[in-house]
Amino acid sequence: MKRLTNILPVLLIILLAFLLTWRLMRPGFFSMQDDLHLFRLSEFNLCLKSGQIPCRYSPNSALGFGAPIFNFYPSFTYGLAEIFHLSGFSLINSLKIIYILPLFFGPIYLYLFTKKYFGANGGLISAFLFALAPYQAVNLYVRGALAEHFALNLVPVIFFYFYRKKTKTTIILLSCLLLTHQLTTLYCLPLLFLFSLFQRKIKCFFSVVLWSTLLCAFFLLPSFIEKNLTTNITMTQGYFNYINHFTTLKQLFFDRFWGYGASLWGPKDDMSFQIGLIQWLLPLLALFFAFRKNQKNKYTILTVLFIGFFFLFLTHNKSTFIWHLFPIMAYFQFPWRLLGPALLCLCFVSASLKPNKFFLILIILSSFYLNYSYFREDIWFNNLSDTQKLTGANLVAQQGAGLKDFYPKFSLEYPQNPSSNIPILVNGVVQLGDFQKNSTVASGNIFVNSPASTINLPIAYFPRMELRLDGQKSSYRIDPILGLIQFDLPQGRHYFYLRFSDTPIRSIANLISVFTLLAFIIKIIRDQK
Repeated sequence: MKRLTNILPVLLIILLAFLLTWRLMRPGFFSMQDDLHLFRLSEFNLCLKSGQIPCRYSPNSALGFGAPIFNFYPSFTYGLAEIFHLSGFSLINSLKIIYILPLFFGPIYLYLFTKKYFGANGGLISAFLFALAPYQAVNLYVRGALAEHFALNLVPVIFFYFYRKKTKTTIILLSCLLLTHQLTTLYCLPLLFLFSLFQRKIKCFFSVVLWSTLLCAFFLLPSFIEKNLTTNITMTQGYFNYINHFTTLKQLFFDRFWGYGASLWGPKDDMSFQIGLIQWLLPLLALFFAFRKNQKNKYTILTVLFIGFFFLFLTHNKSTFIWHLFPIMAYFQFPWRLLGPALLCLCFVSASLKPNKFFLILIILSSFYLNYSYFREDIWFNNLSDTQKLTGANLVAQQGAGLKDFYPKFSLEYPQNPSSNIPILVNGVVQLGDFQKNSTVASGNIFVNSPASTINLPIAYFPRMELRLDGQKSSYRIDPILGLIQFDLPQGRHYFYLRFSDTPIRSIANLISVFTLLAFIIKIIRDQK
C-alpha cells in the first residue's frame, strides 16, 4: 500500500502529461512560429552522414547557400531526435517525440525535488502548476520553441540530482543543458549557485560547472570566439531589440487572452504572456503562511519567492535600467522569456502550502480548468510527411528562417532568392556536371569551352574552406555580394573539390572535450571501485 501511495503521484503526473501532449501523437504536424526545426534536424542528419562530428556546417541553410548553424546554435535536441530517427522513426515523428518528452520528465522531477522539502502533496501541487502553466503551452504549441521548451523542463532534473549529491549525473545533465539552450543556462547557473549556498555545496557547484564546461568546450569555445565571423549582431537589433517586448501587469497577472501570433511592439500582442492565475495566487498565499512560527524552510521560501517575482519584474519595462546594466541580457531578445525561471520559483514556493487532500484536489482541478484549453495547436496538417515538409515552398520557408542569425560576415548583402544548387557562371562558356555538396565537402566537374571562365560556387564562405582544382590545392576569392566561393578556370575539363575543415580554435576545443571525456570516464570507473 505504501509503495502504491508513493507511485500514485507520479502516475497522475504521467496522465496529465499525456493529456497535455496527446494531440502531438496523431499523424501529421502542427503550425508554429519557429517553423525551422524539422529542416535543421534533416541538416543535422545530413551532417552526421557526411562524417562531420561534431556538426558545425549546414549546407542547405540560408536559402541553400549554407551557414555554420551548428557551430553556434546548440544541437542537443536534434541529436536526441536523430537517435529516434536512426531507430526507424520519421523525421517528423522524431521531432514530435522531443516536443512531447519534456512535459513528462520536467513535472515529474519537480515533484520529486519539491517533495523533499514539502512532502508529496506539496510536490504534486508544484508539478501540476508547472505542467499546466500557460507559458508551457506558449513554448510548445504557439512558438514551437524546441530547445527552450526542453531546457526549461530539464532544470528541475538538474536541481534534483544536485540535491541528491549525484555529482556525476549532475555534470552530465548540466552539459546537456549547455548544449540545449544557452539562455536557459544563463539563468540556471545563478539559481544553482544560490541553491548550493543554501545546501553548503559551493565546492560541488564549481566542480560541476568546470567539468560540464570542459566537456562542452567543442561547442562553447567556437560559438563564443567565432561569433564575430557571422551577422549574429542582428539578433539584438530591430524587431529583436528587447526594448520592444516588455510585458504589462495586465498581461502577466489578469489577461486571459490567447493567440498564436507574434510578440509585437507596445502593450498589444498576438500571443499570451500570462504567468497563470493559480500560478501567482498560491505563492502569495504561501507568503502569508511562511510567517507562521512552525513553518520550516521559511527563509528558503521567502528567498525563492523574491527571486520569482524579481524575474517577473524583469519582464516589465520598469526594469529597463537593469537591462542596460547587463548588456549580455540583450540576447534574451524577449524579456517575457524570463517567465520560465519565474514559473519554476513560484511553483516551488506553492508547494510549501502542503495542502490536505481536499485543497489539493481543488487546486489541481482549478488549474486544469483554467489552463488546459491552451494546450492545443493552431493548425494541424494531417498526415504531413517528411518529403512534403522538405520540398517546394515548405523547404524554402524553412531554409530562409533565421537567415540573418548566423550568416557568414563576408558579404555586402543577404541572399534574397533560393540557391540554384549548381555552380554559378560569372563569365565564360562552360558545361557543368556531377555537382554535390554536404556538410563536409562540395565537388563537381566543369568543362570550360571558352578561353577562360569565372565560377561562383553556391556556398557562402566561412573559415575554414580548402579548395582543390584538378587535385592541386588552389587559392580562391570571396565574391563580395553574397560572400560566395569564387575561382577562375582555363579552357578544358576540370574537377574541383572544396572541403570544410576545422579552424585551430575548433580543433583545440575538440581536443579539450575529448580529453575531458576520457578523464570523466576514468573518474567514474575509479569512483565505482
